[in-house]
Amino acid sequence: MTETVLTLHESPVSSVVLDSQIREIVIDAPAPLTLALSAPKQSCCAVVVRIRQASALTIRVKAEAGSRVTLLYWNESSAPITITEENEVYRDAQFKAAYVQLNPGTVEQSSKTMLKEPGAEALLQSAVIAQTEKRFVIDCIHEAGQTSGIMENYSIVLQGGRYRMEATGKIEKGARQAKSHQTSRALTFDAKQTASILPKLLIDENDVEASHATTIGQMDENQMYYLQSRGLSEDEAIRLVTIGYLLPIVRISEDPDLQKALAQEIETKVNEVCLTSSK
Repeated sequence: MTETVLTLHESPVSSVVLDSQIREIVIDAPAPLTLALSAPKQSCCAVVVRIRQASALTIRVKAEAGSRVTLLYWNESSAPITITEENEVYRDAQFKAAYVQLNPGTVEQSSKTMLKEPGAEALLQSAVIAQTEKRFVIDCIHEAGQTSGIMENYSIVLQGGRYRMEATGKIEKGARQAKSHQTSRALTFDAKQTASILPKLLIDENDVEASHATTIGQMDENQMYYLQSRGLSEDEAIRLVTIGYLLPIVRISEDPDLQKALAQEIETKVNEVCLTSSK
């Protein structure tokens, strides 16, 4: 089977019907662009979306009934970007989206995922290195019962970086047996760095499951001491901890070759940034 790579340039609106042959979508657009993705009923796809250039990007995704959709958004641009995203997930569809923001450019992202019908599931993940301003508003809305929404956010805040994550799980009236869970973690290197996580649960139904867990803190001194006692330099220890902190996002894909490639890209990017400047 031939795999396809799509490159999007000038068109203000690009519509793509996802299938198993599309492996990668490359966005290289100097002007604002709208990307409309649709997954037909019972289809299965896993796509890496590489953002090489886009000052403003609007993304609309429709996961039809029974579809299996995995999207990994990898921002390769160092320029400022604004991203607005809306996802609709229908009956018994599984939707996974991961957002990788490791470059120094400022990011303003708003994402809304709507679980429209029973059986709809969503897994939303992010891995961020904040060297400048990184701001995210992530909403997962349960419009129907027997739906599942999970949010997992991991960030490293370097010197001069500012990170803000506002993650909301909303269960509407009548959405019985819905499950909404979120975990957000931010690792800083000194008390002067700014990380803000605002987890929210808005629940208008009784028969549900909901939880959130948040951690913001500096690197553990005992962990650093242990790694350095094993012969690692301070810089090597910081890099090792940072890579391990961000690597869980590669599990968004079930393809071992893609997992390996993504892990290598994360290691390369971490090795490019000056982590010691954050201390």
